[in-house]
Amino acid sequence: MSYEPRRRTYGDTDWMQEAVCRGMNPEIFFWGGTKWSADQKGADRTQAKAICARCPVRDECLDYAINNNIPAGTWGGVDEPERASLRRRRLRDARVAAGGTR
Repeated sequence: MSYEPRRRTYGDTDWMQEAVCRGMNPEIFFWGGTKWSADQKGADRTQAKAICARCPVRDECLDYAINNNIPAGTWGGVDEPERASLRRRRLRDARVAAGGTR
């Protein structure tokens, strides 16, 4: 997955007006609640990613979640563990770009 970070801040939310998920039940995207079984969590994650796949502001959404360290839910088609991995990669790449080591 290729990801080019953009600098968006917590208050930069104009892109949300164009989101496919606007007005949908947020539980589709925040599937980690204790009321769901492991199977249901997987189904919700898949449903959220399918919705995100057709969204015109998917990159903006993902960037927003990463830049603001939002820990929960699916943002820009990327779930929690995937975003954590992207965050680590960004930090590592920044260290290398600054002359450090991986």
